[in-house]
Amino acid sequence: MPALTPVPPSEPSRPFGVLNAETAKAFAAAASTETRAFARPEPGVQPQRVLLVDDSRSIRTLLKIYLMARSFEYIEAESAEAGLKVLETQPVDLILTDFHMDGMNGADFAATVRASKDAKISKIPILMMTGDANAAEVRNKGQKAGINAFVRKPVSCAQLMTLVDTILPPPKKA
Repeated sequence: MPALTPVPPSEPSRPFGVLNAETAKAFAAAASTETRAFARPEPGVQPQRVLLVDDSRSIRTLLKIYLMARSFEYIEAESAEAGLKVLETQPVDLILTDFHMDGMNGADFAATVRASKDAKISKIPILMMTGDANAAEVRNKGQKAGINAFVRKPVSCAQLMTLVDTILPPPKKA
């Protein structure tokens, strides 16, 4: 077994590696362009509700973190079928859905939402995401299904918030 060499007290321990000055500047620049304050609900303003439809819990969690700049309430669904059940029972202001999921895909889910006889459901803005290498084909399927916006994963916080702010403006005070 090799002997462990102690770190001299003058050098701080860096368990995740060394950050050189150039890398540190790049991280700082990226962080400053994507920093948004966490939102606090405005008095008298009802929070908007977002339905997150993705079979990956980690992606749903990441989306909630990215969307913290707005005072949203979140409803999660692990599949398109579960998302459709949510829409039958709860009001939703925005849907974020993945394209690739077991069972019904995101484009078929969007088409089903658009075909709803309930105008409150059929008019909900839909943002579809994909990590698919053939993003153009997926975007085309989504557009035919009636999505409002499309983004390719991985998506940055700034990119996602720009799209969300475009298709679902923040609520106005009453």
